[in-house]
Amino acid sequence: MIKIVEYIGEKTLHALSALNDIFYFTLVCSVSMFLPASYNPAMRSVLIKQIYFTTIEILPLFTILSILFGTVVIGVVISVSVEYGLQEQMGSIIIKFVVDEFAPFFTALLISLRSSAAVNAEIAVMKVNRELNTLNEYKIDLVSYLFIPRIISGIISVTSLTSLFAIIMLLAGYIFVFFYMSFDIHSYKMLLLNAIELKDLLILFAKGIAFGFMTMLIPIYSGLQAFNSYTAIPISVLKGMVRLFISIFVIEVLSLLVQFI
Repeated sequence: MIKIVEYIGEKTLHALSALNDIFYFTLVCSVSMFLPASYNPAMRSVLIKQIYFTTIEILPLFTILSILFGTVVIGVVISVSVEYGLQEQMGSIIIKFVVDEFAPFFTALLISLRSSAAVNAEIAVMKVNRELNTLNEYKIDLVSYLFIPRIISGIISVTSLTSLFAIIMLLAGYIFVFFYMSFDIHSYKMLLLNAIELKDLLILFAKGIAFGFMTMLIPIYSGLQAFNSYTAIPISVLKGMVRLFISIFVIEVLSLLVQFI
C-alpha cells in the first residue's frame, strides 16, 4: 500500500513539474514575441522560410481537400436540414458548422500532421546532435532565432489557411446546393451573408490563433525534451503529437463551452 502511494505521489510530482516547465516555456516564448529585439534580420529570414514551408507548399493539397470536404460536408448539412424541416436555419447551420467548428479544427489537424511533426523532429535532431549547444556557445538566442519564427509562422499559417479553407468550403458547397435544391448563386450568397455574424469571424480567428500557437509551441517543447540519443527522436515526436492532439481537443471543447455560456 505504501509503495502504491509513493508511486502515485512520484507520478503526480513529475506531472506537476512537467506542467510547470511547459507553462514557463510558454510564458518565455509569449513575452519574446512582443519584444522588438526578437525581430532581427536572421529571425525574419527564418520566419519567411517557415511560412513558405507551412503555408505555401501545402496549398495544392489543401485546396483539393477544401473542395472535397466542402461539397460533402455542406451536402450532408443541407440534407439533414431539409430532412428535419430546418430550411430557414440552413444558412446559420452551415456557417456555424463550417466557419466556427470544422474549418479551424481540420486545418489544425492537417498542419499538425504535416508541419508540427517535422518541427518536433527537427528540434529533437538538433538537440541530439548538440547543435543547440553550439548555438548557445555562439551566444545565439534560441528563443528568437529558432522558436519564435516557427510559432509566429504557425499562427499566421493556421489562421490564414483556416480562413481560406472556410471560403473554399462554402464556395464548393454551392455545387451540391445547385444540383440538390436548384439554388442560383445569388440566392446561395444571400443565404450565407444573412447568416454570418461578426461573432463567427471572431471565433474563426481566435481559434486559428490558438491552434496555430499550439501547433508549434508543443512540438518545439517536446523536441527539447529529447535525450542525447537518436532513439529518443521518434519517442519525442510521438509524445509531442499526443500532447498536441490533446491540446487541440481541449481548445475545441473550451471554445464550445464559451459559446454555450
